[in-house]
Amino acid sequence: MQVIDDTIENSKVILSPDTIRALRNFLARSRVIIPDLETPYSSFPNRHHSHASESEFGDQSVHAILPELQQQFRAVYQEIAGLNEVIDRLYDLRQQVLEKQARITQSIILHRGCASALWRLPVEVLCQIFVHCLPETDHLRISSGLAPLLLTRVCRRWREVAVNSPRLWCALSVTTRVHKSWEETSFWHHLWLKQAQGYPLSLELHCSRDSRSQLKSFLQPYNSQLSSLRLILKDTNAAPEHLFQDLPALQELTLEWPWGHDRAVVSTECISRLPCTLRILKLRRIMVDPTTSLSISMWAHLRHAEIHLKPHHFIHFLHLCPNLSSLEIHMDSSTNIPHPLKPFTHTNLQSLTINCYRADPLRAVFKALTLPNLRVLEAPHVGLPHEEVKAFLTRSNCPLERLILGVRARSIDHHRLEYMSLIPSLQVAPVPPVLSSMRGHSPHSLVVRLQPRSSGR
Repeated sequence: MQVIDDTIENSKVILSPDTIRALRNFLARSRVIIPDLETPYSSFPNRHHSHASESEFGDQSVHAILPELQQQFRAVYQEIAGLNEVIDRLYDLRQQVLEKQARITQSIILHRGCASALWRLPVEVLCQIFVHCLPETDHLRISSGLAPLLLTRVCRRWREVAVNSPRLWCALSVTTRVHKSWEETSFWHHLWLKQAQGYPLSLELHCSRDSRSQLKSFLQPYNSQLSSLRLILKDTNAAPEHLFQDLPALQELTLEWPWGHDRAVVSTECISRLPCTLRILKLRRIMVDPTTSLSISMWAHLRHAEIHLKPHHFIHFLHLCPNLSSLEIHMDSSTNIPHPLKPFTHTNLQSLTINCYRADPLRAVFKALTLPNLRVLEAPHVGLPHEEVKAFLTRSNCPLERLILGVRARSIDHHRLEYMSLIPSLQVAPVPPVLSSMRGHSPHSLVVRLQPRSSGR
């Protein structure tokens, strides 16, 4: 036992394959000698001892045997305690050897990485690769199993590159986690956005009446960075207009009313607080009346809009947005235009998407409208009034590149020929199967897709 103790005491100095081999040989030769514990009393059960006289066993009395057995027991107890101590020390030594193995393994991986082309990639290239690793969504959620957090767990270099790449941390969906307080949730969101290092931010917020003050306080440190904001309104009393103050860099705003609810109506006060820096405005499932906000200068700066309007407000809206180049309009199909609209020409609009489920409200619109620079016209959910559309295209004389219309099957071929005669540069392109199965296409409709003829034909 002393040999083992001495070996372990000096293991930090002399541990080597020879030492381990010697220790193994020593343990292989070690044996525990079991003493002979037989006495004259061993052959008599205890129940018979009371009938036997100590004189029958000569000098081996019980009083002489017990002290000797007790001494042997104490010696064995000390041996067990010593062995337990040795085992503990051997276990500690084994843990040190395992740690040594782990460090050697880590060093091997590190040096193998240095020999790989991936390790030699410049930081700028690696950062660009990381950008392509981000989930395909506009706003990221905090998750250790997804980039960019996942990238920080691969190796030290990747962590350093990811943490110092602001582009990876610029888009975030701010949501309250289940069983998490707002204080704890906002702490992690602030920690995330800190990595953006002053880059323009794109945020998604879920706004309700009870969370207005919390969200305003949360946004305050990022007022000058916020370039894109998406607000998902959870109730009609959300009143998001107080969030639009002091946002000098805001260029894109999306206000979204959840599916399954009647369309909300955005107030004039809310529109009046939108900054003039806005270039993109999306009001999803939210109705707006442009006639009540004629004096708001924000409209004149818009380049793209997605909006819900009543049919007779369409021309008014285009009047307010002279610089608009792209528009997606959701038109109230239940409302007709009570009187003819005044003719109007918009010279900057290049893309127009109309979502409407009845053709009648659109007749007056196409009779009044002229778009000389229109390149894309889409109306996938309805058969547009054919004669009015033909007159509109003739009057506009526009460089149309794409035309997607929902048309009744019985007249599709006839309409194709007439559109191609109006715009000779167009040819019929095959319709992808996925397009005809998209939500909103009626089984009684077909989609006509026209595109410019190639120059070689």
